[in-house]
Amino acid sequence: MIKNRVEELARNLKEAKLDAAAVLPSAGLYYLTGMTAKLSERPMLFVFGAEGQTAAVCPRFESERVRRDSGITNLYTYTDEEGAAAGFARLKEGFGAIPGLAMEYQAARVLEYMYLKETCGVEKLVDLRPILAEQRMKKDPSEVNKMQRAAVLADAAMGVLERNLRAGITENELVNLVQAFVKESGQGSMSFITVVAGERSALPHASVSDRPLQQGDAVVVDLGCYVEGYTSDITRSFHIGEQDEEMAKIGRIVLEANRLAKEAVKPGVSPSFLDKVARDYISQQGYGQYFTHRLGHGLGIEVHEEPYIVDGNERVLEVGHAFTIEPGIYLPGKGGVRIEDDVCVTSTGCISLTAYPREVKVIRP
Repeated sequence: MIKNRVEELARNLKEAKLDAAAVLPSAGLYYLTGMTAKLSERPMLFVFGAEGQTAAVCPRFESERVRRDSGITNLYTYTDEEGAAAGFARLKEGFGAIPGLAMEYQAARVLEYMYLKETCGVEKLVDLRPILAEQRMKKDPSEVNKMQRAAVLADAAMGVLERNLRAGITENELVNLVQAFVKESGQGSMSFITVVAGERSALPHASVSDRPLQQGDAVVVDLGCYVEGYTSDITRSFHIGEQDEEMAKIGRIVLEANRLAKEAVKPGVSPSFLDKVARDYISQQGYGQYFTHRLGHGLGIEVHEEPYIVDGNERVLEVGHAFTIEPGIYLPGKGGVRIEDDVCVTSTGCISLTAYPREVKVIRP
């Protein structure tokens, strides 16, 4: 259990006039306790009270792992023969009623909520995500260090990919090469990777295929690595063989939009403002309609978390906020370019955790 984070959550729950938060296996659980687990048919639930008390409901055979990995010692267990209802009944007896409850809507299940409602007298349910997001957005130095190491590994992985780019190799073969490199490095693990080429590079979230790369292809590579539970997220764009004039032009525009947005980052500005900086520049160059997604997203334990760098988000940025800057231009039927960096807000601006060369690299035979 990470004591200062649990204590801050208790203060926030009290301020919101809530009695407790219930957390399932999720990024939120890792943030609060350092424990990783997966959802299964056997409920496992962690309860954090507004007075600082902690408890967990779990299968009896999991009790030692939960105690060791989460640091929570107040456990209410159940056997397979009894079923989960017995564990929740014991929670009610030991922890008490929870009339005001918070759960992360995007990481919760109706199953656990119904057990809590039936046994712990839940009268009000609110989304825990905004409360926990306020804590998670502001990275401390140890978190930034892990993200920096994840970014260094991602830079190295991008280098492996570039060195293997050539006509004839398939998207999936490139993915396999990079995954093998990260695994063999012993420095972390792959959080994700996509490689899309040709006209499909104009689809921001296209799936990897067995299509061989061809002369004239635009190639968009998006990948991330985990180091000690924290991820990176980098995108670079390449071209197999000579580019035509328009593809070269949009590469320069996206590169400049990336630079302008990063230069605009500082404490006190809003995500909406940063999105506008990049979007206005791309629009002035005549390609606004082809920048089809937000400028970026928060980054940390999850690849996508708060703060979201999007028009309408006026929540001001603070020192320690970490997120991506990823402008893109996508020309249907032709190809796309995206250039993405991971940044962290400092007292004077921001640092870029990712450092791989950003220009669209032309790969020649």
